[in-house]
Amino acid sequence: MKRYSIILFLALFFGVTIFSACEEEATLDGATEVYITLNPTDISLRVGDTVKISAKVTNVSGKIINTPIAWSLADETVAKLLGDSAIVAVNGGQERETTLKATLENGKYAITSVTVLRNLPEGVTCVANDSTMPEMTTKQSYNMLHDSVMFAVSPKTLLYDYEPQVTLEGVTAYDPMTTINYEKGIVTVHFVSPRESGEGKVTVTLGDASTAKSGSCTITIAPQIFATFYGEAYANMPYLETRPGKEILPMYFAYTYEKEMDINTSDTIRIAMNVQSGLKEDIENAYSAYRWEIASGSSVVITSKTNEYVENEGFDAVLSVRAGVEEGDTEIHCITPDTVFVATFRVKDFKTRYPVDEITVDKDPISMPVGGTVLLTTGVIPATSYAYHKPVVKAADPTKVSVGAYDGNMITLRGLALGETELILTSNGKEKRVPVTVTEGIHSVLWVSGNARTLFAGQSVQWAIDAKTLSGGDNPYDVTWKSTNPEVVKAEQTGSDNKHGTITGLAVGSSDVTAEVAGVTSDVATVQVIALPVDLNLTAADIDQQNSAIYDESGNLVVLVAPTSGYSLITLTLPYNGGSSYDGQYSLAGATLNIDGAEVEVTSGSLTVATSAGQTTVSYNLSGNVGGKVFSIEVVDIPVLL
Repeated sequence: MKRYSIILFLALFFGVTIFSACEEEATLDGATEVYITLNPTDISLRVGDTVKISAKVTNVSGKIINTPIAWSLADETVAKLLGDSAIVAVNGGQERETTLKATLENGKYAITSVTVLRNLPEGVTCVANDSTMPEMTTKQSYNMLHDSVMFAVSPKTLLYDYEPQVTLEGVTAYDPMTTINYEKGIVTVHFVSPRESGEGKVTVTLGDASTAKSGSCTITIAPQIFATFYGEAYANMPYLETRPGKEILPMYFAYTYEKEMDINTSDTIRIAMNVQSGLKEDIENAYSAYRWEIASGSSVVITSKTNEYVENEGFDAVLSVRAGVEEGDTEIHCITPDTVFVATFRVKDFKTRYPVDEITVDKDPISMPVGGTVLLTTGVIPATSYAYHKPVVKAADPTKVSVGAYDGNMITLRGLALGETELILTSNGKEKRVPVTVTEGIHSVLWVSGNARTLFAGQSVQWAIDAKTLSGGDNPYDVTWKSTNPEVVKAEQTGSDNKHGTITGLAVGSSDVTAEVAGVTSDVATVQVIALPVDLNLTAADIDQQNSAIYDESGNLVVLVAPTSGYSLITLTLPYNGGSSYDGQYSLAGATLNIDGAEVEVTSGSLTVATSAGQTTVSYNLSGNVGGKVFSIEVVDIPVLL
């Protein structure tokens, strides 16, 4: 019985043991064997790289054992742990190796190699700035004691592996020559540029001889230039029809020029190149800061390229071209450090493409006075050919007629001397002749004295002029009367009378009046129009006694009344036979009434003058008619001075 028990015990013992060997517990203590699997293994990384690490612990049954793992690196000058989940390469560990160890609580461990490699250069690029980093290939610099250019390095961690090698051409080093932003991967090269014209270069190289990468930036050594096309083609643009100065050019500029050319014709274009300092040395150094080049086409050839010095401003880049015998387009670029100017020439055979069947004019024949002008409008049939074959206009006798320049499709003709001649118009092989008669010329147009400059509203008066001719004879031309404010004053020739004009006051106000004869204009005469005195009543309280008077003037009795408002002075003039006293009653029919310069005849009324206690008073009641409108004035016992 005892022996059985022992055997059973042994059997049970071995059975359990065998069973346990096949199905171990997923614990560190319950495992006879432990397997540690690292991920990754044989690790290679570069400075700045981070690698995640992990380990899996299993038993012989393949069950995962959850147990703490202690990580360590044999040499932390090669790489460092980031917590218990990653490692990162350390600057200075390039081309060195260490081991990563994962240790369990029971002392078992697993190891793998960690190698730090040098970065392989991908590229070195010259950039405009370190924020947006747009690529650039050239930079302008001139007479700079400190200038710089930046290079972006890829990968940026390459800067931990290699020292940038800098080569300077045409410029000299500034101290310090380089500054490095490791975080952004930017190498800034500092230099000094000379005060001369030329080209330099800055080159940055990184890497071993077999893997090195480099980037360059060309340095254009020249003053900064403000430039624009200018000339007749830009007449509608402010300041560009004539050469713009330094203070104007930055505000107005044109980068393109387009020209249609006939075969076998020439053209010249100008670009104003202004240098801010205006110094001769800087201007001359800027001559080589630009270049002309044909970008496409061969319909024109460059015949000359010149620089024209402009004192205190800069210079003109002048290009002359000539079209050949073949049609086509040519594009020529003027390249400066700041921009590209584009000139496009379209060569066409105008004679074949745009025929002219007939030349037209709006006046045929033409008559004008000596010194006078005529605007002649020209055209061609078909009208589409006009832009290419605008008629050339010449006078057969240029001593009699001068031919001006075109303004659009109109041209100004001026009579020079009495007589007859012809205009000769030519266009694309066609000719037209227009008879021209030059008649009497006007020397001057003068106002005759006595023209009334002040009128009542509704009143018309006659003005006279004296138009003096060059020959001294009578004026053969009608007069053109003009009023600058025709709603206030109307001015017109009196019928066929070319010596007089009718001036009519239409409304209260003022207007300038002129008379023009055959292109010659009189001086300006200002006409005032005042209100008609309708039902005007004045008493002693309404007048200024110190300026009111009665007196005898060359057989006329003159009565002055000075109102304190409305009008300045009312003057009555009537016949007077004289006497020891002005007292009495007078008829005003036919008397002259003048108010502030406006004058009219009185149709009816009477005047009473009386003296008492040394004071003379006047009273009158009158009426009249202006332009069909009746007016009246009543003055009651006004004291006047004698």
